[in-house]
Amino acid sequence: MRRVFFLAGAIGLAGIAAGCSQPQRFGAPPPGLAPSGGAAAKRISSDGAGGLQLPDGTRVQTDQSGGFTLPNGAYVRRDRSGALNLPNGSRCVPDNQGGYICP
Repeated sequence: MRRVFFLAGAIGLAGIAAGCSQPQRFGAPPPGLAPSGGAAAKRISSDGAGGLQLPDGTRVQTDQSGGFTLPNGAYVRRDRSGALNLPNGSRCVPDNQGGYICP
């Protein structure tokens, strides 16, 4: 009788352990979400002609200081460290590829 209980317990424990070690299957993350579940970072890239391409596809021309004016008239300035300070308070940091990564 003790062997039956021991065997049943061992089989149950092995089943639980096998169930815990199976890879979990999740669907692909919804569009617009990073794999970590947070919002995806946006990138401002160089257009190759002295300007920048914004995440929405708009192209803007930079001035001598590295800043630029948005289509809505707001000015984005470049600070001493090379980052762009957006009018909403966000800061886009250089990505070492001629562009910027924004939150």
